[in-house]
Amino acid sequence: MVGRYPPAHISAPAHELKRVEKHQRNLRDSPVRPVGASHKKARLLSNKTHYNPHDPDARISVKPGKARKLNYHCSMAVDTAEGVISHIQADFADGRDSQYLTNISLQVQNRLRKNELIMTDLLADAGYSNGSNYDFLEQRKVTGWIPVFGKYKPEIEGFPYNKEKDEYSCPMNRPLPFKGFYTNRDGSVLKNYWAAPKDCKVCPMKSQCVPNTKCKKIIRTVYDEQYLRAYGRQHSNRGKQMKKLRQSTVEPVFGSLTQFYGLRKIGVLGKAGEHKVMLMAAIAFNLKKYLKKGGRKPSLGIFKTIIDAFQSYLTIFCQQIRSRPVLLKAP
Repeated sequence: MVGRYPPAHISAPAHELKRVEKHQRNLRDSPVRPVGASHKKARLLSNKTHYNPHDPDARISVKPGKARKLNYHCSMAVDTAEGVISHIQADFADGRDSQYLTNISLQVQNRLRKNELIMTDLLADAGYSNGSNYDFLEQRKVTGWIPVFGKYKPEIEGFPYNKEKDEYSCPMNRPLPFKGFYTNRDGSVLKNYWAAPKDCKVCPMKSQCVPNTKCKKIIRTVYDEQYLRAYGRQHSNRGKQMKKLRQSTVEPVFGSLTQFYGLRKIGVLGKAGEHKVMLMAAIAFNLKKYLKKGGRKPSLGIFKTIIDAFQSYLTIFCQQIRSRPVLLKAP
């Protein structure tokens, strides 16, 4: 087979490839096989090792109970008062929700500032939970009502924390002082606490506590204080009200876009094209919301402006489309 596709190369770091290989090995060795694993054409694919040459921006994604396929990620901000879409964007489907919160917040804040409005609260689901996001919102004077993800533990059972000394204490009343910062391979900055090896060596509970290491170690994120504040807001009475408000605001809008505005399956290629389709769907949704709320019917001039803007977007989009390479059989 010959063709005009550029030669592919794997750019993912070695530790990520190793993680993918381990995950796929666990799937193959698991007694409970995934749906479709017995099909003769079934393969284990990853965005770290494969890409689609027809649409390189598309990414493999899967959700429980749904088929694995190439998708794009739709990020959206909705006003809680009227249910108006204040921002929408297309992102790569292999990224986490938390990666896009910073850009969404800046875009919404800038747009509101131009209209002399201020964003004071931000509601999102646990997928946007991230220590750097909590810190970013606090610096921007925005209260983040984002639930902390399930793996976070506000306290370590049996190891109380002394904030003044910045150290933990074990059940035998031995200190675990702060020893330094550590950056893992994914770029996350962590704090290390560990007890003195001489204390653990003579401890009667060593066989139960740390049977295979020299001393007890505790690793915490540098954003632990931000997580604690978010955890407190999450379990407050207002936090529970905010959760209900979020569920009744964003979810219906997203459902309407996928069911009635053509975002379930988009027939264009490339991230830029996906973004334009999402933008036009959001405009149509907001116009219908405006008219339904009793807004003044737009004049012919407003419709002409909208049509001209749409034609300019369509012209730019058509200019950006290039002929797609096709594989040819060798003679």
